[in-house]
Amino acid sequence: MVLASGSYFVLTAIPHEIVVGLVVFAILYFVLSKALLPRLDAVYSERHDRIDGTFERAEQARAEARRADQEYRTRIGQAREEAARIRDAAREEGRRHSEEVLAEARDEAAQLVAEGRGELDEERSRLRTDLQPDIARLSRELAGRILGRRVGEDEYRDTVDSYLAQRA
Repeated sequence: MVLASGSYFVLTAIPHEIVVGLVVFAILYFVLSKALLPRLDAVYSERHDRIDGTFERAEQARAEARRADQEYRTRIGQAREEAARIRDAAREEGRRHSEEVLAEARDEAAQLVAEGRGELDEERSRLRTDLQPDIARLSRELAGRILGRRVGEDEYRDTVDSYLAQRA
């Protein structure tokens, strides 16, 4: 270093220091490029490959997850459709069974009603037949009480026949 005028220092280059610096730099560069840089490059390449492999595996895992999700959704949709078909079939079967039971019940009720009406008709006919003599006797007695005299069989028949003729 050379001291210049005033208080400033001025640096000047010394030629042999430059040469020594260049030689040391060249040796250091040669050693580093042959020994250290290939190792650093190998480590860098290895890490880069590992990171790329990790990204590739992650992308493959994402694709597999998407495929599994799609398959899951497809299966869920199919299961829902199958459940809907089973539910609809069960409803239809229940409706058909209900209609069959109702039809059987209606037929049975109609048969019971018809039997009941037949029995009522028979009972009505039997009662008419059984009560006819009593009705005739009681109505003659009632007519006799109202008229204050005894009404004979012939007079009673004439009265009943004339009444029925008027009604017809």
